[in-house]
Amino acid sequence: MWVVKANGETEPFDADKIKSTCLRAGATQALANKIVRDVQKKAYDGISTRQVLKMTLRLLEKQKPFIAARYDLKGALFRLGPSGFAFENLIAEILREYGYKTKTHTMLNGFCVDQEVDVIATKDNKSCMIECKYHNLPGIYTGLKEAMYTYARFLDIQKGFKAGKCQKLDEPWLVCNTRFSEDAKKYSECAGLKVIGWSYPKNNLRELIEQKNLYPITMLRKLDSETQERLSCAGLILMKNLIDISIKELNKLTGIQIRKLKLLSKEAMEIYNG
Repeated sequence: MWVVKANGETEPFDADKIKSTCLRAGATQALANKIVRDVQKKAYDGISTRQVLKMTLRLLEKQKPFIAARYDLKGALFRLGPSGFAFENLIAEILREYGYKTKTHTMLNGFCVDQEVDVIATKDNKSCMIECKYHNLPGIYTGLKEAMYTYARFLDIQKGFKAGKCQKLDEPWLVCNTRFSEDAKKYSECAGLKVIGWSYPKNNLRELIEQKNLYPITMLRKLDSETQERLSCAGLILMKNLIDISIKELNKLTGIQIRKLKLLSKEAMEIYNG
């Protein structure tokens, strides 16, 4: 049986992929096997990966809603919004949890032109220039053009530092929420550009999030667009913020009604604790 990916390509139906994602999301072996069997019964040759996802999520919602939420991590990233600002803030917050000091949206004087850096992350006396490439739809690759563009900007900043025009940045990164093309991977490895995508390389974006439960607020099913906007404007992009910060303080920071904050906090705790 073949499935059609978001980019139009086809691949064999992979039951192990569904099972492993269920297990990572917290399902037992028995539940993961049941979900796979039920999906296989309803799937058909030529089904889209989007339909397979919807089917899987519906089945999980009936059994364990908190597992369904975790399973849909990739979807939660797509729901961050039409622009890349929320994604940039999310990357900064994730890196802070891994011991980096971060600054977002910093303007530097490159040698040739001014350069706005999405995230500057510093750890162990090394500062990294991070370009964030956000896609709000599946099936879109981050390609060679974006990799070369990022490295060229880094070179301009390096030259700007040597001319005394800006601070020193030691390493360029390109981070995206989807996949990289093979040419982008090849160029990045050759040029010394660190890339982090959804499932590439080891210690990829998915793993960085799952290892420390750094789930975005968009994983919450009870979250509406207005509430999401208020939380984001207050710098609250991680779901753990709704657990770690008191309801009273959240109300002061966001102006969101206490009743709604209690519902969101309860849902966040259910997703975290199962």
